[in-house]
Amino acid sequence: MERKFIIKIYKDYDWEVKLKTLSDYALYPEMNLDIFAIERQTTEHEIVYLFDTDIENSTIEVAKHDPRFKEICKFEYIYNDGIEDKESKHFKSTFVEALAHIQKEFI
Repeated sequence: MERKFIIKIYKDYDWEVKLKTLSDYALYPEMNLDIFAIERQTTEHEIVYLFDTDIENSTIEVAKHDPRFKEICKFEYIYNDGIEDKESKHFKSTFVEALAHIQKEFI
């Protein structure tokens, strides 16, 4: 079964990717990648939460070589332009593709 995530981008401020059913990311262990400000996973090494204030090409390159980022999931994408949330979009992709989408929108 495909896992479902919410991508939330606040224009020029920060972004997050979180498992739709996630209540508290602090309950999950660190991923120990040190490429995002916050990065959490399950004990089975599945991503549950990513957060940062920027996204660089080098970050996406590291993710491309990590099997955790190759999982195909359903994403709901919500963009806040600084005034309000825009209509959400839905797509299916890997985390690597989702990060590339975030990078394009975040700038």
